[in-house]
Amino acid sequence: MDLKKWRKWLVASILISMGSLTIIFAFSSTKKAIPLILSIPLWFFLIIILVHFLHWLFWAVRIKIMAHALGENISIMWAFRIVMVNLFMASVTPSSIGGEPSRIYLLSQGNLSSGDATALILSERLLDFIFFAVSLPLFILLLGISINLEDIAMELFVAIGLFLLGGSALIYIIYNASKIKSKIKKLEKLLKFFIKGEDRRERLIHKVEKEFDTFVKSVIMIFKRKKVHFIAAMSATAIMWFADFTIPSLILLAMGYPPFWLLSITFQMIILLITIIPISPGGSGLAEFSAYFLYSQKLQPDITGALVILWRVLTFYLNLFGGMICTVHYISKGK
Repeated sequence: MDLKKWRKWLVASILISMGSLTIIFAFSSTKKAIPLILSIPLWFFLIIILVHFLHWLFWAVRIKIMAHALGENISIMWAFRIVMVNLFMASVTPSSIGGEPSRIYLLSQGNLSSGDATALILSERLLDFIFFAVSLPLFILLLGISINLEDIAMELFVAIGLFLLGGSALIYIIYNASKIKSKIKKLEKLLKFFIKGEDRRERLIHKVEKEFDTFVKSVIMIFKRKKVHFIAAMSATAIMWFADFTIPSLILLAMGYPPFWLLSITFQMIILLITIIPISPGGSGLAEFSAYFLYSQKLQPDITGALVILWRVLTFYLNLFGGMICTVHYISKGK
């Protein structure tokens, strides 16, 4: 894993995010925003960081549970390191797409095969798909309100489309595994342009087929045969997301304003969906402006500006720099 090749993405991610926050700050009344931020006690910041740490921790717990369902026992520390490296890679790639390959790579460095590692990570995405597909409509029904989404309607439409497409594609692959596998053989014709030796091509095709079989069996095992593990992993999924989604409400409490928990969690779900759109590294720009638009429906501009700035610092930047430290440590140790 070479950190240098990600340097441009890292710089782009930070610049886009900081530029977005600067614009938001300029639109806010700085007379109130700066005193609001400075008035928050240090111990309240520590509580918010601890809550965000719970998001990291329960993500690691989820990975450990799912690995155990596949018959592999990985330590919580190793799972936590995987999460942190993933957060850095996700923060510097469009749609956070760099997170999945990094988790697969790190899991396959242990006892898991490539097929098992891929199954585990894609099963994580299915758990997230189930969580958001159930939670977001439910929260909107519970609130009994209509949120003004006019200014972000296009972004939300595209995000939901990509979200449904990704989830449906995963489900299709699992239920049509035999059809997918039958087409793997056809890749040999394409490989002729890249790999000259017939024996090498056949070995590669055989390996791909073997790992695909492992992948399908592992996903079925997690979702159908290991029901206790599935329930435990689903519970960890709910805890990790709800922990992170409460942070804006905690920031509002710290500034002395009503937290409106349910509405804020709904806003967070919408923002996360929008950042799926592959426009900027780590969803930078999309997250900031979407958050400002949504929260400004309930808050004054100066309060909204302070909230969005603190929220991004205590989530995105914490992910970015915490993940970078773990990534550098991993590379320096050579493992």
